[in-house]
Amino acid sequence: MRRDKLSAGVVIGIAVLGCAKPPTSRQAQVEPMSGLRAEIASRVSMDQTVQRELSDRIQTGQPIGPAKARQDSVFNANLEWMRLVLARYGWPGRRLVGDEGSHGAWLLLQHADRDTALQRTAMQLLETAVRDNDASRRDLAYLTDRVRVAEGRPQVYGTQLQYDNRGCASPKPSEEPAQLDARRASVGLEPVAQYVQAVMAALGRATQCAVSK
Repeated sequence: MRRDKLSAGVVIGIAVLGCAKPPTSRQAQVEPMSGLRAEIASRVSMDQTVQRELSDRIQTGQPIGPAKARQDSVFNANLEWMRLVLARYGWPGRRLVGDEGSHGAWLLLQHADRDTALQRTAMQLLETAVRDNDASRRDLAYLTDRVRVAEGRPQVYGTQLQYDNRGCASPKPSEEPAQLDARRASVGLEPVAQYVQAVMAALGRATQCAVSK
């Protein structure tokens, strides 16, 4: 893919706008953004597919090499594409690509761990979008924690988990742990204990990781 083309959808949209009939201002905005929205959705779908493939292999005890290589390839391609998107549009917020598109952009950047500097830039753009009511506070909370943990700092919202030798989860170190649930509530997140229980249930480890009373 050429670096000056964000996606086939965007390029097609621009080509349509160059037809003989001059587009209205609304058409000039909507048609390319429809392509951008579709490209985000396509990349999110692939992201989830390669993650499921890797998870299935881990759960069934199969070799993970090929699946891990495929996941890395998809994550890296999405990282480079999101670098272009951020440079061209800033944060792709609700008004640009809708709620689902904005959330999808967040997901792709959550998995851009190879480039923490890009994640930090994205976080700053997302902060501005949240202040403008153009993006999700929850997404910002997760990305903030992701960046902080990558930089070796305590997280703020307790979204990033660590696992013991049984595969049981707990939050990675957080600043002012006594205030953790209050901070989570401020961005619409459930109490951290419920969050951890939900993760364990999703992984099928709720019973083995239950806290004894």
